[in-house]
Amino acid sequence: MNSSVAAEFWERYNRLPPSVQARARKQYQLWLENHWHPSLHFKRVGPFWSVRIDDTHRALGLEKDGTILWFFIGRHDAYEERI
Repeated sequence: MNSSVAAEFWERYNRLPPSVQARARKQYQLWLENHWHPSLHFKRVGPFWSVRIDDTHRALGLEKDGTILWFFIGRHDAYEERI
């Protein structure tokens, strides 16, 4: 599975604390190596794919033709509103 990142994702990412940005980069590297690593909690949630950044942050993407377009990263409460 490939990935792409929407401008909206980067806007939200840039507003995150540096520690969460670092964790997101680490989780993305892990996702590239193994989508199904247990710490990612990578799963389908309705029409979206979800990945766990840490206890309080998630990322969401939409899959099309084998590519996930990551469009959201943020706190779990904002994630819940999206799904």
